[in-house]
Amino acid sequence: MIFTTISSEGVPNAAPIGLHRKDGRFFARIYNSKTLDNIIGYPVAAANMVDDPVIFVQSALSDIGSEKFEFIENFPVLRCSCGWIVFDCRCIKGEVISVVELMPVKGKINNRKIKPVNRGFNAVIEALIHATRYVISKEEKYLDLIKYHNTIVRRCGGPREQEAMRLLYKLLCLNNQHHNFNLLSRQT
Repeated sequence: MIFTTISSEGVPNAAPIGLHRKDGRFFARIYNSKTLDNIIGYPVAAANMVDDPVIFVQSALSDIGSEKFEFIENFPVLRCSCGWIVFDCRCIKGEVISVVELMPVKGKINNRKIKPVNRGFNAVIEALIHATRYVISKEEKYLDLIKYHNTIVRRCGGPREQEAMRLLYKLLCLNNQHHNFNLLSRQT
């Protein structure tokens, strides 16, 4: 899911966040971030179901442009979403990570297309998780994991997955020669 929130100044934000369900209740664990600051200031979030890997990379590693949002009753959701759910939020603030209880308010399904499982898309998501950890820790082990997932994208991913990985490397400022990443050729 990509969560959308809005700042007290009215600026929309998007970030991939895992949604958890336990005993019929929804939760998200959110690190100290712009997303958490927005939820604390305005306790509403939308979970956007998105199947475009490029949007995942953009929302995790940079700010996406305002043209990617539409406003539903003055709250931002992603134009490209397959559907969304708006939640009222109750935050239990932690020192580094907070638990946000999510109470559904309204939702919409934009399309019901069935998209088959794509290992390349899943590998982009896994690489993105490691990229966000690398941004925080600068630990080389995450670069190795990103490289591993890139090999899967090269074998199994389509054009959008390939583009997402190129963007991920660009936003991380990774030098292909130094890290021996091969982004451009697809394995056959």
